[in-house]
Amino acid sequence: MSNTPPKRWRVTRRGFLIGLGGAGVLTLGWAVGLPKLRMAISNFAEGTEKPVSRGAPKANPTVWFTINPDNHIILNIQKIEMGQGILTALAQIAADELDITWERIHVRMANTGSGVDDANGTGNSESVVSHYLPLRQAAATLTVMLKAAAASQLGVAVGSLTIKDATITSNDGRSLTFGEIVAAHKSEWVVPKEAPVLKPNSAFRYIGQSQPRVDLPAKVTGQIKYGHDMRLPNMLWGVVARPLKFGATIASVDPKNAATMPGVQKVIVEKGFVAVAAETKSQAQTALNAMDIVWNEPSTPITQQAIENAVTVDPNQGVIIQHDGEPETLLHYSSLVIGQTYRTPMAVHAHLEPQAAIVDVREDGIDAWVSTQVPAGMASGIADAIGRKASEVIVHPVFIGGGFGRRLDASLGAEAARLSAAAKRPVMIQWSRAEEFRNGYVRPPTHHVMQGSVDSDGYITVIAHHQASGDVLLPIFPAVVGDILGWDIGAVRGGKLYYSAKVGKQTVAQRVKLPIATSFWRGLGLLADGFAIESFIDELAKTVNMDPLAFRLKNLPDTPFGNRMKGVLQAVADLAKWGTPLPAGHAYGIACSADAGTCVAQIAEVSVSDGTINVHHVYAAVDAGLVINPDGVKAQTEGGIMMGVSSTLVEEFVVADGGAGAVNFDKYPLLRNSQAPDISVVIVGGGDEPGGMGEPPIGPVAGAIANAVFALTGQRLTSLPLRLA
Repeated sequence: MSNTPPKRWRVTRRGFLIGLGGAGVLTLGWAVGLPKLRMAISNFAEGTEKPVSRGAPKANPTVWFTINPDNHIILNIQKIEMGQGILTALAQIAADELDITWERIHVRMANTGSGVDDANGTGNSESVVSHYLPLRQAAATLTVMLKAAAASQLGVAVGSLTIKDATITSNDGRSLTFGEIVAAHKSEWVVPKEAPVLKPNSAFRYIGQSQPRVDLPAKVTGQIKYGHDMRLPNMLWGVVARPLKFGATIASVDPKNAATMPGVQKVIVEKGFVAVAAETKSQAQTALNAMDIVWNEPSTPITQQAIENAVTVDPNQGVIIQHDGEPETLLHYSSLVIGQTYRTPMAVHAHLEPQAAIVDVREDGIDAWVSTQVPAGMASGIADAIGRKASEVIVHPVFIGGGFGRRLDASLGAEAARLSAAAKRPVMIQWSRAEEFRNGYVRPPTHHVMQGSVDSDGYITVIAHHQASGDVLLPIFPAVVGDILGWDIGAVRGGKLYYSAKVGKQTVAQRVKLPIATSFWRGLGLLADGFAIESFIDELAKTVNMDPLAFRLKNLPDTPFGNRMKGVLQAVADLAKWGTPLPAGHAYGIACSADAGTCVAQIAEVSVSDGTINVHHVYAAVDAGLVINPDGVKAQTEGGIMMGVSSTLVEEFVVADGGAGAVNFDKYPLLRNSQAPDISVVIVGGGDEPGGMGEPPIGPVAGAIANAVFALTGQRLTSLPLRLA
């Protein structure tokens, strides 16, 4: 693992702050001080009650859509399909607003420079959220434009025309298909300035209905190309020297005879970058191995204990990001306050397909095929690496075998571009699994101190959460952003307290800079924060001997958000038949959380045999607002739960001998099929707009399992992965 942070985009201090909260937040910061600025940013970026999204790219409807002569419509988007079903959901939105049959819509992941460049990339559970209204507006505007063109071609008034399944018909029975209208249109398309009238929700045919995955047939037949599958004529294979120990840097290089070895076409020896391009990957690796590379290792070796010591809450450190009422009154003076600490470890992404990129650098342009969640950011990263303009780079999106935040890094494409520019041929770089473990970035470790008290009526009087974590989001921004914030927005995703507290509540975020690279992981801080908060809520319920479900229902606020959370809690309780007897040796645990405007509650059924925790069933209730594809929501919930169970029970990345303690899955186990629970999902709620779904379901998993173990054994497990004493 290198010390080089992931690169995604360039941003100025002003741009970052304005992007978060508008000029008003920036002005507030200078007017009333840094603490107020930090609190304002925290409130804006929290993401619990509503999604945080920067919106879809603004594009002409004729760029979003390509209409073919055969009357099939292609939707061009730059969201990346990585197994989450996003192409299907966006196709449903477009097909509904265009009022066409499902078979007529096709989706294409668009190249950079195509007019739909999306700086957001694919992540943060915001793909549907950001595109829902803009895509509907673009589709509705397109129908207005097509009607105007049809009226001109038929010589009739626009008001006499009707649309049905990509065909426009006049009152006298004449008709033109969308394809015919576009083929006959010779002038520039004029986009009307006025906002289009959108269909009422009651007219939806596809939104809210499960539709077959548009990418499934090609995946089943093996036609889809992933990053590792891509090949170009005359392509070379590249390998890069990477450290075996964390924090190590290249001290010196003696290339010896690497440049003259069989198949070798280019050797690069530059400060911090040593690489080989050859006709085959094995030839490139053999040449790299023949070099004499001396590494400078840290004078103080990096150890697992040192990392845990660093990521430990210090009561004198941190930034207050939530402060309601006067929690300090009870925290400091009441003997009724109880406390508990929780820890979560580092974790790798464990995506099925490691990193892969082909870049072809030429004088007339640059083409790249990269396993990336951010094509636009990748184009900028490639251009920066070789001193070219981003407009010269065309990134061709490919399907990727799992993302989970790992594909937000632009450095892979930059390496291939440097080799291609030097060799003057296309170059492919494929990471090995060992490189992923050693040199990728990981989920940061966390430490949590929870404090609180409950009155005799079962109401929370005070609750406080102090969290320490390595960075998640800040590595992609200039250092000045971290200096201003003092805390990492991603690390405390899900860390603010949404339960009511009669005296007050407080959340403190403590940023810890670590000597190894940490960054995005599915859900950002959601799993870790949910584990600590929801475990502690059960601890508070225990102090007054209240049922954990009843305690949660009693202490959630009587607000629209609080009532949504109560709704999913009651729904999952009904689904699992909470309160009914379970088989001997089994117990239930309950937990809930919210993220990206979506509320999720889960109940885990566990047993223990020979000291091993077994998760038999996880029940989930989801309120994601307006649901586009119910099957997609269920699949995302199932996937999030399974990843969460694996992280809760078996996953732990550790430092050993100054490097990765595991370089493959023999020493970094994942959940096996024999350990996988049954999963039942119910969708509740509704609304006019969708919430996010990629990450919210992972939030309650660890808390629900830990609470079930406590209910069964009386042991309060406070560290992941859960291990019985």
